[in-house]
Parts: sequence; structure tokens; C-alpha cells
Amino acid sequence: FYYQRVSMPLEEKYAGKWRRSSGHPDTAVLIHPSAASLSRPAGTVISTPGGWYDAGDYNKYIVNSGITMGTLLSAYEDFPDYFKNLKTNIPESGDNVPDILNEVIYNLRWMLSMQDPNDGGVYNKCTNAAFDGMVMPGVTQLPRYVVQKGTAATLDFAAVTSQAYRILKLFKKQLPGLADSCLTASKKAWQWSLAHPAMVYDQNEINEKFAPKITTGGYGDRHFSDEWLWAAA
Repeated sequence: FYYQRVSMPLEEKYAGKWRRSSGHPDTAVLIHPSAASLSRPAGTVISTPGGWYDAGDYNKYIVNSGITMGTLLSAYEDFPDYFKNLKTNIPESGDNVPDILNEVIYNLRWMLSMQDPNDGGVYNKCTNAAFDGMVMPGVTQLPRYVVQKGTAATLDFAAVTSQAYRILKLFKKQLPGLADSCLTASKKAWQWSLAHPAMVYDQNEINEKFAPKITTGGYGDRHFSDEWLWAAA
């Protein structure tokens, strides 16, 4: 996952022949009209740096990375002694936090920035309006957006941040305030989900109402029973 990091260069001493420039800073991301609210109208500029690129495209998805986060966090909980001693040669290696958690935290801090602090809802993704071409990250300078909040994204966020709290509270000295921030964010996301129990992220519907059209991965989900179970647990 280190090789998928956004907003930072991959240096040769860590990435070898896969070294590259930092790509998208994501410090000036626009609120898409589908995500507009009274406190954050369309065009409002927010900062949401870091995280992991999803795959071959250069966008960042809450739902997609949520399952990754849950898997990595559960791996650590199941095998803490193994991961305590696993060195993976990432920039944070040797800081008295297991490398697997350091990598998780790089995406976690991005996820936290995707929550609307005014109501607790979570934006579905940070994205270009359309996919970049087959170019290195950061070559294109197209506008980036956060798009409509959704129940699936917000519940996945609630699950990840509550599990992160459970683990990171053991590292309060090394990571002051982070665990508590996760718990607060998780509770706000849960409350938003109770108030919006069936908000589907439907990109086709969004594109009929708002511009610019968003044509990157939609990953629509109309059945939230699994998200409710995960977040509640």
C-alpha cells in the first residue's frame, strides 16, 4: 500500500525502481454540487490530502479503502506479535509504531478529512470528474472534487474509525489525540447514518442533476445491511 500513497513522493530508498513524484496534493479540493450544504456550498475549497490511490486510477474511495482498512486492522489485532516485529522499509519504520499501523494511519488521516465536520456525514470519494489518462500521477492538473455523502461510505467510515480507536488507544504516547479523534468521528458518522439510513450513491442520478458529470468509479450499493452490521459491531 505504500506504493499507492497520494500526496507524497516515493523515494528511491523506499520504493527502488518504482520511485516517483508526489502526484496529487489534494489540498484544494472542491465541494461538488452533489455534496453541497448550507455550511459548505458548491465550490467550497477543502483539504483532503494523503490516502491511497484506488488502483490504476488516481481517485480515492471511502468504501473501497474501507474494506482494506478493516482487513489490515483485523490482521494486526489477530497477530500483534508478528506485526510488532515486521519491518517493511517505509518512511515511518522505527518510530515505535508497527509498520502495518503506520501504513493504515496514512489512509486513516485522509479518511478523517472526508467527514463533513458540520454534520458527520462522509463524502463518497475524492475524484477527478473523469479518469486521468495513462499517465504518471500528478501530470494532469484537472480539478478534484468530493462528491455526495452516502450511507455506505459513512457506515464504513464509522466501522473503520471505531476499530482504529480500539487499536490506536494503545499508542497514545506515540500518536497523541489520534485515537480520541477516531472515536469522536465514528460516533458522529453513526449519528448521521441513523438520520440518513438509506442514502444511495447513485452516480447516474447525480449526473442528471449536477455538473460537471462524474464518470469515475461509482461502486453503487443499494443494500446496507452489511454496513450496518459492521459499524454496529
